[in-house]
Amino acid sequence: MSLFEEKIARWLWVVVLSPLMVAFFYAPLAFGAVTPGTVLILDQILAGSFALWFVLILFQRQLPSLSPLLIVSLLLLVGMGFGFILNPESVHQAKSWRFVPLEDSIPWLPGSVDRAASLPVLMNLGALLLAGLVMQSAVSKPELKWFLLRAIAVSGFVVAIIGIMQKAEGHESMLWAEPNGSGSVFFAAFRYHANAASFLNLCWPAAFGVWLRSRERDPHSIMVSIDLCVFFFIIAAVFVNTSKAGQVLGILGLGLMAWRYRRVLRPKNVGQPVAIVMVLVLVAALGVFLLPAILSTAGNWESLAVQGGSFTGRIMAHGACLRAIPDSGWFGTGAGTFRLVFPYYTSHLGDKIQGIWTYAHQDYLQGLIEWGYLGFGAWAVIFGGALVRLRRRIRMAREAKIMEISSSISFIALVI
Repeated sequence: MSLFEEKIARWLWVVVLSPLMVAFFYAPLAFGAVTPGTVLILDQILAGSFALWFVLILFQRQLPSLSPLLIVSLLLLVGMGFGFILNPESVHQAKSWRFVPLEDSIPWLPGSVDRAASLPVLMNLGALLLAGLVMQSAVSKPELKWFLLRAIAVSGFVVAIIGIMQKAEGHESMLWAEPNGSGSVFFAAFRYHANAASFLNLCWPAAFGVWLRSRERDPHSIMVSIDLCVFFFIIAAVFVNTSKAGQVLGILGLGLMAWRYRRVLRPKNVGQPVAIVMVLVLVAALGVFLLPAILSTAGNWESLAVQGGSFTGRIMAHGACLRAIPDSGWFGTGAGTFRLVFPYYTSHLGDKIQGIWTYAHQDYLQGLIEWGYLGFGAWAVIFGGALVRLRRRIRMAREAKIMEISSSISFIALVI
């Protein structure tokens, strides 16, 4: 391309990424984008970004680089998605909670046990996959990659500050909601604290990477301090939040990150005893900051240790999922149908499992039930392939003795 075309392409990228910037902040502040209305808005935002990106691709006359295995996996998932909608096996009746078989269904093709439940989920997954293509193309350019990582870090910082203020001031409701619609374990605009914890545990690695890059490029810049504060508050929010799983994963992620960058993080011209004292002081400072939250969550951990808490219920639910997987077969029950199928495998538990379980709280088991062995394999290729490629880049950087940041933080974020 000519110099003029390169400038046009640069501005076009700004336009393409603008909807994604909106999505980064809209989704966590709109109840996690889990209500039907917010999901629809998010899908439209992501589809808009893809449409703009498609125009950019036509302008640049350059297709994105995708591995053949990834293309096959995506086509397989798209094909199964069409099968779920066009070849439904049954219709779910809510009043009697039973499935009415459809006679015109083709049994040897994928088909959902309830098309109405699968359609909105497939639309959302389709929008996310389209946005994934945009992101995959954008991160191939270093300046855009770090722009996106900084946006993710700032998004996590906003959620962290709101959540910390809620806990500090003893708010009775989450953001944008009344107390009767907030539940008892909300955080920021998330009604369920575990969802907020998952979001924060995806954001703090980005914040850490941005801070580390600023520290290496210009250690005396004010941005180093700003980026460190962003990272600190997101980490603090992980532990101010009352999600036990989120706290455990946060500790695990921090341990992996500290081990990965143990040589880089060690203060220069400082002996080992002094470095240990500095770390202890920082940990103590963070402990004082988090003391009120630690006291408030002590009861949850005590309940887990003595009675098993929610852990016992989830173990029983996972056992029911294992019973459902063989019946799901190669094609699964259909995207978004877990909540309809799950009760059929918990009848032997009586009142030990109560309420409606929309999710299994275990993505792998739920994926096997809804997508079957074939669809789960395709999803495994997409996420497993990403981990393999990231690990390869980390190894190559280590062999070349080059400090690598983005691949490592992405790898750890996906692992936890």
